Amino acid sequence: MSTPGAIAVYTSGSGAPKHVSERPWRGVVHLHWAGHPSGLGHELMAHVQRAQGDMQFVVCQLIDEAPWGWRHYIPGPNEPEGDRITEGDDSLRVTPDETGRAVYVYVFDLEARRLDVFSTRAKDDGKRIRSVVFSQTGTPNLRALDLLPAETVDEPLLPGEELSAQTLQDWLEGLPTLETDSTVLFWGGAEQLPDGALAITLRVATYEDGSIVQVVEQLWNVVPPSARLEPERVRNLLDALVDVVRENPKRLDPFWLSKQDPLRRSGARQRQSLAKVLRARWARSSRSAR
Repeated sequence: MSTPGAIAVYTSGSGAPKHVSERPWRGVVHLHWAGHPSGLGHELMAHVQRAQGDMQFVVCQLIDEAPWGWRHYIPGPNEPEGDRITEGDDSLRVTPDETGRAVYVYVFDLEARRLDVFSTRAKDDGKRIRSVVFSQTGTPNLRALDLLPAETVDEPLLPGEELSAQTLQDWLEGLPTLETDSTVLFWGGAEQLPDGALAITLRVATYEDGSIVQVVEQLWNVVPPSARLEPERVRNLLDALVDVVRENPKRLDPFWLSKQDPLRRSGARQRQSLAKVLRARWARSSRSAR
């Protein structure tokens, strides 16, 4: 189901309004299906962090330099800067009084260094559902805009020797096989990304009559640079993932697996706590798919 959004900035006033129309703003439409807080909202937070807190730069790039809006602003391998709409269309206009094109509206407050999120779903009727404040260097006061209760836990640090891609690869080779009657997960290589994070290639093969009929490959950007300093935490996540997938074979989904980000979204560090986070994320994704 399509979940379009809007990216906006306040033009006057102050404070965090309770309703999307209470304070003037200007903005552009974002038509992609992933307009929800865990999609577009996550990318907007990440953009402020990549810009090291320069929210004026973010607004100029996402609104001023894209006056007709976006088909999607979620960087990918083929479109690292997203996909701008290059021709005007009055039907795509969004304003405080015209939010019919957006299920979620994200409004930057430059003075307060804050991002307000409004939901125009029928049950919310334009109310503000979450706000996040950024430091001068871009650090948000929330890990995510859509945290579940299981993700709000903060457990003691598990410091250790910095985790390398090779050690992560060695761990993957020792994990139990995850499979169903027709699918098998093959742990691909572990690699270090340019920002210092560690990623794992997930390959899920589907079989029919003993032959492979499909292979789906996804890159799982699972270990942020900070988590590399807690190798036991990373190992606990891998073990928790095995536990959770074995409970329900439907979770052997490379697209769902590659979206799991508990090392960034939560302060969970123990195996059981990380498993609770994964189960909660699955429950949410199952509800949203209905």
